[in-house]
Amino acid sequence: MFQPASLKGDSPTPIDERIRNRFIIIYILIIIFSFIPGCFFEYYYIITFWTETFYWLFFLLLPFNVLILIYLIQISATIIAALIIKVINLIHTPKEGNFKRAINDKDYLYWNIRNIVKKWPLYVMASNPFPWLKNRFTLRFFGVKIGRHCICDNSWISSEFVSIGKNVILGMNSTLICFGIEQDNFILRKIIVENDVLIGAKCVILPGTIIKQNSKLEAHSYTDFNETLKENSLYSGHPAKLKS
Repeated sequence: MFQPASLKGDSPTPIDERIRNRFIIIYILIIIFSFIPGCFFEYYYIITFWTETFYWLFFLLLPFNVLILIYLIQISATIIAALIIKVINLIHTPKEGNFKRAINDKDYLYWNIRNIVKKWPLYVMASNPFPWLKNRFTLRFFGVKIGRHCICDNSWISSEFVSIGKNVILGMNSTLICFGIEQDNFILRKIIVENDVLIGAKCVILPGTIIKQNSKLEAHSYTDFNETLKENSLYSGHPAKLKS
């Protein structure tokens, strides 16, 4: 149930197939519009350098051209998605709670729509040639709070209802996941990680978890729903328990 949506390392954004089929046009339009700035850039690049005088410069700058094009697509996709999310949130404000996993439940419906909007930018940013910018750059556009001097780009972080303080280390393949699905129930809770927290590799932080300042969670551990880890403490296990 609590499994990252992609081995590429993008944020876990599962989508109910029933809702995806109804709103797939939004996903397609975001992809199309994200390529428009890149198309303009390529057009001016070609007409500027594809001349008899500048053939050598065209090929010399080609690697930089590819790099710029990748970032134009990624940044365009992120900005477009962030603007659409703002409009969607004006229509229906995201909130925490326990909801029904049904299309007629507005909180569940709009959570899926938000995931559809975020899916493409999170996917392309996971392919970033500078992966240490992935989470800190993209997720902040969607409202996730990530403090300074964090090491978090080798982990999976939900794209909403997450707050991470300063000097936090998230171990390799650890997951901060703000949602849970239990049969017909859908759970959405905020995760708060305070300053100077250390989370080991392959840990799972479940919805509603609060990790107090300077706490440590050993590798291969997971928290329980709505669990609070006390400050200046060491936790380990399944679910995590305070170690003496």
